[in-house]
Amino acid sequence: MPGERQGEGAGDRGETIGRVAGNLILLVPLIHNKVISRGRGISGKKIAGHRVLGVLIQHGPLPISDVGRRLYISKPYMTRLVDDLIAEGLVERLPDITDRRIIRIQVTEGGRKRLRDIGNFFRDDIRDLFSDLSDGDMRLLDESLANLNRIIGKIPDSAPP
Repeated sequence: MPGERQGEGAGDRGETIGRVAGNLILLVPLIHNKVISRGRGISGKKIAGHRVLGVLIQHGPLPISDVGRRLYISKPYMTRLVDDLIAEGLVERLPDITDRRIIRIQVTEGGRKRLRDIGNFFRDDIRDLFSDLSDGDMRLLDESLANLNRIIGKIPDSAPP
């Protein structure tokens, strides 16, 4: 069949996909617990706010509802989250030029600086965190992450639900 490796039957492919799905599902909380939050007391709300900033930097100004759909955040929670981000000076509301009923949000320079600072903080922290790994483990991790990014990057973006 197209897309199958030689010698790999449909059942084998299904089992492989099942293992990949299971490993990806396990990877998210593992990275969150061991790398991102690591006893720092980072709230889910703070992480959600940073995800909002990331989406806006990647896609530009968007209606609040679109950002919520992309991140699977409910409308009521998105409203509170955006209000908090505005109060911190990280995003601002913009009227939509084509439809006055729609309010877009965009990242401010303060929001961009916040994401840069967080990125620098995590890069330094990860350097310290991984400093005790062997050279072989570091090479394997580097190669694995490069492959993960390359392969997942091949998957087409889906439209927000």
